[in-house]
Amino acid sequence: MIEMNAQIPNEARYFVEVFPIRAENLPPLFAYRIRLTTDDAEAQLQARAFAGKLAYRLHVGLSGDWVWVGGRLITNKPTDPVTVRGLIAAARAEQPKLYHLLESIEIDLDWKSNADVIARYVVRGLIPPLETQIDTALTSTTFALKHARVEREYRVLPHIVDAQAALSLSVISRVVYAKSIAEYVAQQGKSTALIGLWTADASSRLQGEIVKIVGQAREHRARLIALSQRESMRATLAAAPDDALVLRIEVGGNEYDYIADALQLLVRLEDVHRFDVPSAQVEKALHLKPAMRANIVKLVSDVVKNAGLIASAYSVQNAPERFSSGVRDLNLVFGGMSGRTYTPDSIIPNVRQYGDYWRPDRFKDEPIRAVLINTLSEGVPDFIEALRRAMERDFNIRLEVVRERNMRVITQANLDSAVRLVQKETFDLALVFLADEVGAPDEDSVETGYAKAQTIGRAIPCLTIHESTLNKPEVMPNIILGIMARAGCVPYLIEDVQGGMPTYADLVIGLDMIAHRHKDKDWLTGIARIFRPDGALLRCITAAAPAPHHVVPDALLTHLLPNDAIGGKRVVLHHDGALNRDTLRALGGWEAEIDATFYPVEIIRHGVPRLYALQGNRIDPAPRGTIFRLNDVEAFVLTSSSPFDATPQPLHIRADAAFGIETAVRSVLDFTLLHYGALKPPKLPVTMHNGSFIAGGVHRGLFPDDYDGSMPFWL
Repeated sequence: MIEMNAQIPNEARYFVEVFPIRAENLPPLFAYRIRLTTDDAEAQLQARAFAGKLAYRLHVGLSGDWVWVGGRLITNKPTDPVTVRGLIAAARAEQPKLYHLLESIEIDLDWKSNADVIARYVVRGLIPPLETQIDTALTSTTFALKHARVEREYRVLPHIVDAQAALSLSVISRVVYAKSIAEYVAQQGKSTALIGLWTADASSRLQGEIVKIVGQAREHRARLIALSQRESMRATLAAAPDDALVLRIEVGGNEYDYIADALQLLVRLEDVHRFDVPSAQVEKALHLKPAMRANIVKLVSDVVKNAGLIASAYSVQNAPERFSSGVRDLNLVFGGMSGRTYTPDSIIPNVRQYGDYWRPDRFKDEPIRAVLINTLSEGVPDFIEALRRAMERDFNIRLEVVRERNMRVITQANLDSAVRLVQKETFDLALVFLADEVGAPDEDSVETGYAKAQTIGRAIPCLTIHESTLNKPEVMPNIILGIMARAGCVPYLIEDVQGGMPTYADLVIGLDMIAHRHKDKDWLTGIARIFRPDGALLRCITAAAPAPHHVVPDALLTHLLPNDAIGGKRVVLHHDGALNRDTLRALGGWEAEIDATFYPVEIIRHGVPRLYALQGNRIDPAPRGTIFRLNDVEAFVLTSSSPFDATPQPLHIRADAAFGIETAVRSVLDFTLLHYGALKPPKLPVTMHNGSFIAGGVHRGLFPDDYDGSMPFWL
């Protein structure tokens, strides 16, 4: 088990973008419950849908703060019932479709506050009034690029650090295109050029992807005005010309229709080729170094601190027990069952000396068969010849290229065509040669993403090789390990320093539940990547089933987590993001039926506060393995370092209380060591790696819905 108070370097002064809330400075809070005209369970769900909007109406119409938290309307200033009745009546009259089930609200005299309520109340009720001051402070960090400008935005999230209410303050950079959407469309010559671009509401923090051209203002103006609660948005809608575009924006799985005049285009690294903006400048603007990021966060925190809402950020100085290193001593087991102490630099020499842990018997006589998709003009034939020689000489395994497809124009459609062509062959993996390209620190570049979408999205193993690596003989062994692993070889497994397989569970499973529409019905496709705790892949299973309202059907779990493989075992379930209630309920029922014990581990990868190390007067990223422990079931963990000078983002890990955050962190860190040969170490464990490409394949109908095999095609 990882000791969460494991020693950290004495000279390192770690800190995190999380701040304790000064609860002593807050006013007393009161809670109101919502009364509906019916007790129907479905109606209760509808109440959750309008409760936040009702809180906003109360905030505007009454004195004090009103927010929806934990199933209650929370306020610092209770009001008289007559005034409340008037506001409720007005809401029903103005928006009868939304509020037709609303009868009244009434004070809950038995309600008691807690740290979670306080944290959410501060974030939703007390931070928004400071927004103007924060935005003014951030204005000093904005600057212009060619045809664009760089802006900084803040993000605030509630947290609980043990029983203490806390919040995180982070900053994001965005590159705003200088031209309007109408000008961009005129420049491109077609409105469909907007599809797939990122856009932001010019008067709020909402941003998302343009997924559809809905129509023009003349057709939708009245509907959008009726839906809008903001006076400024109504004015924009009223003033827009009849031919202004109406766009559908996808935000976190939800879709919203917007008039184009209310939006501005954002330039992401993956879209920079679609704009007349210098890519090098965009990269520099978005990849913030630790010192710069920390100083921008300080501009935000100073405003909130001066308002008396927070104290200084958690650090080794004021909360040493919260920081630790998850890096532990362990062995890797190679060929001949040779366990050797793990260090990053020892992996290649040990595979060469002892051999890989296991390889399919057919590779004793047969080569690894590869198809090539080559987008480069030169250098690949010489590289392939050198690769063949190195594989035979150093790793005693052969490579055969069974088909090659050359292409020069890289698009999603062209790669789709190339993959469909080479897919006619019998092969073990696809090798895709790509030009060097800018990518975000924790994400693939555009062309790499295209390649993985078309291969991993079809359950085809794929290794992308960039042009800059062709003349780097020192990385050849890493590439070979990557090829071998994708072909089914196992270069090494994990062993405890005491010897033997880790004992915290019998199985570790990466679980994905992908909701999608198929033939006008709601479906769920589940994917279970089943490993032993030492990292040996046992099986990957895919199952799909109709799922009205995306509720997990029993038949899906029967196929996905079969009794003969899972029954009676202790199972760690790695999941990308939070598990919803319906999924947890279904898992609990299946767990009881097959007499298993499930330990869900939620792994959240977006919007996680950064960790820093102050070394003297220099601010650096905290090293891999650094942990900030929030409480018994939550921690922020740095699982990788950034290949740029940017500040890497940790993972937010949430564990089942019975499993414990220490063991959950260990399971995640261990499985990040199994990205065999990776030149840019990914931050996700292999149990979850490249899940977005699998999900994309499911949505496009490319991924097989009955896959059952033991090849790690997602590496």
